[in-house]
Amino acid sequence: MVPRHVREDIRWMVDHQVDGVFVGVHDSDLLGGNTAMVCDIIREEGLDVWLIPSRIGGLMAGWGRQPSYLSACHPEWWAKNADGSFRNNFGPQVSLFHHQVPHEVAKTVYRMLEEFPATGIVWDELKTLQGEDHSSAAFEYLGRAATSEDMLQATVECFSQVNQMLKEELPELLISCFLYADSPQAHVDACAEIEGLDEFGCDGKCFPPGASHVGEGGGEKVLLGGNNDRFASAAAGAGRRPFTLLETQLLDEPTLDLSLEHLPAFLDEKQGHLAFYYYPYGLADPEKYMPLVGKQVAAWRQKG
Repeated sequence: MVPRHVREDIRWMVDHQVDGVFVGVHDSDLLGGNTAMVCDIIREEGLDVWLIPSRIGGLMAGWGRQPSYLSACHPEWWAKNADGSFRNNFGPQVSLFHHQVPHEVAKTVYRMLEEFPATGIVWDELKTLQGEDHSSAAFEYLGRAATSEDMLQATVECFSQVNQMLKEELPELLISCFLYADSPQAHVDACAEIEGLDEFGCDGKCFPPGASHVGEGGGEKVLLGGNNDRFASAAAGAGRRPFTLLETQLLDEPTLDLSLEHLPAFLDEKQGHLAFYYYPYGLADPEKYMPLVGKQVAAWRQKG
């Protein structure tokens, strides 16, 4: 990342009333790179830095899209499918049932926060909410293979432990978590109760279900049609602040136009923390849409 380009991007964000920037941090970034420089530039402009711990153990999404060192260095921890293959999310996924996993995830994120001090972190789209785990760790913990219900419960327990360990060291750290906007209600209700969360919500596109099938999650991963509302309700019920990530990336121009059409009404009702992709990548002409999205978000911020 070129420092001049980063400064230009951060200045654009300041001009559009942004108050914080989310930076994806992979555990490979702990071995060097420009992440510290990016975080320094963000702080120089008076904005908060938030980290997105990415792909750690294959347990969450984020950036980049490669296996984590935690997975690569511990094949004995890998979660397994019934056929013996490993559970895969941009690389092998470690088992939630291995007793060392919560500690090692927390240790990795703590190292990130030492290298790149931040106001908060966000758990991006937890990837262990369903399916099965036939690993030896699951059999040792449960006496059998883990079911989807076991996976959901273990996700809540694992991230509750990780959050607790992080907040013991960094009591002021804010922790957010979001899931797909079309997640089953059982996932929403369970994950809202992860201990140590300050914010909880979803990511999705700003139009009604089925209005377009372009983009990640197709026509159902959308904020309208009640999805964002049910996440906000779950957040409030668990004592969390509502969180929403507005997806504008990987869409075609008609779908972005559709999103912009619905955005003012959505923002009129939006409460809590809003994040958005300032640069709608995946288009031939993203700069056409940057000012259009930015103008609406800035107007929302100015309303308080």
